[in-house]
Amino acid sequence: MIEDALRTAHRAISLDSDPDGIEARAALLLAHRTADVASDEATTGQDRWTFTSLSIAEGIDRLVEGLPDELPPDIDVPDLAGDATNAVHEPLRMLLTSLSALYATAAGRHDGPPWRRLAWAAVTQHLDRALRELP
Repeated sequence: MIEDALRTAHRAISLDSDPDGIEARAALLLAHRTADVASDEATTGQDRWTFTSLSIAEGIDRLVEGLPDELPPDIDVPDLAGDATNAVHEPLRMLLTSLSALYATAAGRHDGPPWRRLAWAAVTQHLDRALRELP
């Protein structure tokens, strides 16, 4: 179930995780694909799911700018029938909150390259916007 995958990804993300690492990027991709599928399947709040998905996608785009083309494997999210979007709401919110905290913490550190800290700050902004849009 997608809810379990979201919860597992949430538990795997800590403030010490590598913000450019494969785990964080795979979690971002999972969050995006989940919101994207939910936007197609939702019976209510479809536009909010779409904006959530788009905000996460913008964060991913900002994150991978200037990085090697190493992307996590494609993540297949099953279709969510109508009310099933309610089941992914809270696990997705938890994952987005963890990811936002990771990128905010990374952006605030003084040990990373300035251009990466700017990228991480931008990712945080996009994830925060996704959280506000989440139905």
